[in-house]
Formats: sequence, C-alpha cells, structure tokens
Amino acid sequence: MNFIKQIDLKRAALHCLYWIFFLFFYYSNKSDNENSYAFLFIYSWKIVGQAAVGYGLIYWIIPQTLNKKRYLLFIVSALSWLYFIFALLMILKFYYLEPKFPGFFDDWLGHKMTVPERLTSVKLILREFSFITYPVIILGFISFNRKQQRLLKLEEEKKSMELKILKNQLNPHFLFNTLNNLYTLTLKKDDKAPEVIAKLSEILDFVLYRCNEDYVSIEKEITLIENYIALEKLRYSENRLDILFTKDIEYNHKISPLIVLTFIENAFKHGVINETEKAKIRLHLESKKEQIVFSIENTKPKNDFGKISDKSKIGLDNVRKQLDLLYPKKHQLEIEETQNNYTVKLYLIV
Repeated sequence: MNFIKQIDLKRAALHCLYWIFFLFFYYSNKSDNENSYAFLFIYSWKIVGQAAVGYGLIYWIIPQTLNKKRYLLFIVSALSWLYFIFALLMILKFYYLEPKFPGFFDDWLGHKMTVPERLTSVKLILREFSFITYPVIILGFISFNRKQQRLLKLEEEKKSMELKILKNQLNPHFLFNTLNNLYTLTLKKDDKAPEVIAKLSEILDFVLYRCNEDYVSIEKEITLIENYIALEKLRYSENRLDILFTKDIEYNHKISPLIVLTFIENAFKHGVINETEKAKIRLHLESKKEQIVFSIENTKPKNDFGKISDKSKIGLDNVRKQLDLLYPKKHQLEIEETQNNYTVKLYLIV
C-alpha cells in the first residue's frame, strides 16, 4: 500500500500514453493483409520489451554506472541488458507467438531459424536492437531533459538562498553604520536628529521592503543613494566635506539593490570620518544602452586611520559574491588605491 501511495499517478499515466502512442504508431504502418488482433497482440509484447529496456537503463543501469563515471561498466551493462531482453523476446516469439499466429511471421527475418541461431545471428541482433532502442532514446532524452530542469531549479533556489544570506549580512552592516550616525547626533542633542530620523525611515523602507527582489529600477537606487548622502551630509559642515554625485541616465535599467552602497559607506567611513582636513568624494552613475557604470573616488586621510578594516572587507566580499551570482561574467570591478585616493569603478552589462 505504501508503494502504491508513492506512485505519481499523473506521471504513470503519461508514461502509459507514451507507449500506447508507439503501439498505435506501429499499427498505423501495418499492411492491409495483416490481422489487426494478431498485430496488436504481438507488438504489445514488443512494447513491453522496449519499456523494460528503457526503464532498466534509465532507473537502474545509468544511475549505477554512467552517473558514477563508470563508463566501461555502463557499456557492458547496457549491452548485456539489451541482449537479455532481445533473448527473452526471441524465446517468447519462438515458443509462443509463432505457434499462436503461424501465418503472421512468414516474411520475418529469422522465421526459419532455431533459437540458438536466432540468438547468435548478428543481422537479427542488430535489427532487433535498433527496433528496441529508438523509443528508448526518445524516453531517455525526455528523462534527461526533466533531470536538467530539476537541476536548474535547484541551482536557482540555491542562488536565491545565497543572495538572501548575503543581503541579510549586508543590510545589518548598513543599518548599524546609519544608527551609529543617529546615536552621535542624539548624544549632542543636535537639532538635525529629526531630519536624520526622517531620512533613515525612507532608507529603512527601501532596505526592508523594496529590495527583497534581485533587481530594482535604477531610479530607486538613485533615491536611496541621495537619501544616504543627505543623511551623511547632516553630520558634516561644508568645511569638512566636499561631495558631488553626478548622473547620466539614458535608460532606466534594473540594478541589484544596495550593490553600490557598500562602496559609498566605505568612502564616508575611511575618507571622511578620520580626515582632519576637508575630505572629497566624487560619485558618478551612468546608465547607457547595455551597460551601467558606477564610479566613486574619495581622498584618504593623511594617517593610518583610513585603512580598510576587516568589517569593511566583509562588506566588499559580500558585494563581490553578489556580483558573481547576479552578474556572472557580466561585471567588472576595479579598485585602485594610491597614497592620496581610493577609487572604485563598477561595470555592469545589462
């Protein structure tokens, strides 16, 4: 009973229809002088033989040999299984079918041979092998295609899960930095704190609700960047920060959310916070016909405090992993560090 419950009835029905189709395909090619009952009865046994070869190969021999890269064993096993089914059909034909329908096999190859002669006739073996295997090849192709579809689905699910894990690592990193900014202002009882909360609310709305998809419109990403820059600018006077964000948007492409924010965070964290003089940040975003280009350049403090920390490296590693998943072989990330400047250029093919 448990075995019956495990059977996929829809799939079993489709397999039955597949073999019934072949039976009627053979029947449509029968000659007018052949008895219909005898034809269907005899070819039903041939269909059983073809099905036995097919399922034996697909569900037994291939998983145990070919899938384990045991190629020689696969060839030997497949040929042995084919010959075994061929031998059973020849014996069935000689001892049961031919006596039951004596006039049906008069013109068939091997009709006047004995059983040993039939089992050793190369010509008969080759003809029967070709007859037995061609519906099996089609069934094998269908099975292989279904397996590939399942593998692709599993790969997509794995990719989606990896992205969720990476975003779950990245989002708290971003929120932690932003809340630190707010904490600093509240300690000072700065009048800018309400404005920071408003900007932070917009950013949280984006991070928590609007960037669950793999891609968002570039306009939404621009809004996020502008909100983040506005939030950061509240912390610094014009004497401390010189920032410019330029855009050249010809096409409203989609982009992975938060993919560039880590670079912007690092620019503020390592180029502004520890700078005793006026820091400079230059951001540029282009959206052309088939490409998105993002670049950011920031000055480095003239001390050791501007070095990239381990936490920042985690953020950069996450971005690289997301790029590999979302833009496989369709991105280029260039990071250049000199004594005075830190430059990042990201090219995305869309």
